[in-house]
Amino acid sequence: MEFQLQPDIAHLFAGAAAAFMRTHADSVWLNKKGDLWNELWTSFRDADTASVTVSFEAGRLMMNVWGTKHVWRDEQTRESVKAQLRPQWIQQMRAGLAPRGGMIL
Repeated sequence: MEFQLQPDIAHLFAGAAAAFMRTHADSVWLNKKGDLWNELWTSFRDADTASVTVSFEAGRLMMNVWGTKHVWRDEQTRESVKAQLRPQWIQQMRAGLAPRGGMIL
């Protein structure tokens, strides 16, 4: 999945992803997907251009981050980041799942 965004938005998402990972560090579910969570976090953390690319599997985890309000510094930040990322995410999820007969968002 590839996302077009400003680097500051990428870094805000990375911060929220890191907070999400810290708050769920003791969960079996997160630990089973640790490599994917690290890919997601580091890809957004290290963004220095107008695009960020993550695997489809890592991208699927993004909704967990913007859906968890307490990992964001404030609601305005969460809504701003979500406004840039979520439409692109939905479009790519539809494209990635539809050919395999998966769910349509």
